[in-house]
Amino acid sequence: MHYYVYKGVCIDTPCSMGFCAEHAAIAAMITAGENRIEKIVAVCEDGDIVAPCGRCREFMYQIHADNLQTEVMLGRGVVTLRELLPHIWKE
Repeated sequence: MHYYVYKGVCIDTPCSMGFCAEHAAIAAMITAGENRIEKIVAVCEDGDIVAPCGRCREFMYQIHADNLQTEVMLGRGVVTLRELLPHIWKE
């Protein structure tokens, strides 16, 4: 099995029209014909690892339900998306 790394960049704008790096990376992944996320990590410009925001968590699930098993890297270790999103939209 081959694994690919998709990168994204966060674009913050004064009027909230920007988007998160996770959305950019997922768009690149979808463009490449993929929809299953094995692992994800979000890193701030200062190098700190942060959890994906709620919108990104739901977006990952909406792309493919199996993404609830995605390993999400946090500063304190690794959790699944399911642990970060215990009350998904369809439940």
